Amino acid sequence: METTIQPTPLYYQTTSDTLEQWTPILSKPCTFTQEIFTSVMHEMILNPNYNSSWILRADILSDSPTPPLQLDMSIPRPMLIPNFTPNRTVLRRFVPRNPQRDAAAEQTCTFYEGSQDRQALVVYQSHSDTPEALPYYLPTVRALAFWYSQDGEDGKSVSIYYRLFPDVPLNNRLERTALHLLTRIHKLGNGFTAGYTKRVYHDQIIPREHFQTTYLSLRERHAKRLIDRWVENTDPGKHVFEDILIAAFLIELWKDMDRGLEAGFVDIGCGNGVLVDILIREGYTGWGFDARRRKTWGVLGSSTEQNLHELVLVPRLLGGNVDDGIHDGVFPAGTFIISNHADELTPWTPLLAMDSECPFLMIPCCSHDLSGRRHRQPGKGSQYACLVEWVARLAEDVGWQIEREVLRIPSTRNVGIIGRKIGEGMTVESVLEREGGGSGWSERALALKAGGNKGH
Repeated sequence: METTIQPTPLYYQTTSDTLEQWTPILSKPCTFTQEIFTSVMHEMILNPNYNSSWILRADILSDSPTPPLQLDMSIPRPMLIPNFTPNRTVLRRFVPRNPQRDAAAEQTCTFYEGSQDRQALVVYQSHSDTPEALPYYLPTVRALAFWYSQDGEDGKSVSIYYRLFPDVPLNNRLERTALHLLTRIHKLGNGFTAGYTKRVYHDQIIPREHFQTTYLSLRERHAKRLIDRWVENTDPGKHVFEDILIAAFLIELWKDMDRGLEAGFVDIGCGNGVLVDILIREGYTGWGFDARRRKTWGVLGSSTEQNLHELVLVPRLLGGNVDDGIHDGVFPAGTFIISNHADELTPWTPLLAMDSECPFLMIPCCSHDLSGRRHRQPGKGSQYACLVEWVARLAEDVGWQIEREVLRIPSTRNVGIIGRKIGEGMTVESVLEREGGGSGWSERALALKAGGNKGH
């Protein structure tokens, strides 16, 4: 970060009509406009989780051009700042990532317009009267101010000020927080100036608030139990939390689809069985299968273990029959098919789903063709991007009107493809024939059953 400059003095009016000075912290020249500064502050208010890993999100309680008329007496009124007029007030509530450790907190964020051209101010006011009432993830100050000022074409700057609690002096942590926030403002401002646009958009199907609320509830009920019982030679944290996140998404998706607890699901290539366990314990009816039994199955409890089966898939479309240790890929109509990093089963998912008229969620992982061979699909972009486009096209070709969601899971292979609406398309048999007919699948499926541990 470039050398900072001394901030210009800033004052606020007290209830006794006296003027008090803000504590100036940092100021730095910038190249972006006042309009971009306002956009940056809007982005930071909506997404405080980008500034602190302790924060899950902010819920916006109100957003209005003027302070709410029925303002609760516990909520501070926007501060009176000489030469500035408030023109927007946002009330937000911080949702901590760990509610058992940290409390939620509320804050008033006020946008001000300067009496002089090209002056803007944004003030964050705490709703806590004492520093002890503030959670750790917030700076221990009564208020923060961000002042954008422009004096001439090249005299742009952003400054940060604190209104300190009387018994909390400025310290290293508060200075580091200010530096972090100022750095973040400049990074976003420069990106907006350069025309930065987001490449990834989350929460296109399920609102973030619904998903995260369900995730926190599931994590509280299941995480410790599953981690404590982990018997695989893999990182329990990654797998457990990832499956809790996927379960949260599924539960909210099923609510959106008006699916009841008894509607039924099947997890094909279920791996360690954790996702099946969570969903069953939440009251949903379903089961899972994989080519090889996992050690985890035996520690999940009898209600889950009896719904996990060691089976290989030889689709009816290839002439497969239900036999000992073999499943033909035919499911009762309406069963929700889960295909989570199911490797060889991934491209089969939309075909099986259409054949049985079942909605599905598939999260592609490793690239295989319909014969079960590892195969890089042609196309521009990464191997994963090409795989996603190919399996999405397979789904569309057989008639699925797909939806996509970039899932909030700790994996770079996090694209979810959802099929719940059917339109016009080719027959499953014709698409299968076009893609090589699945030649060699049966032999590879049986070899997979006899082979080493695969999947998660």
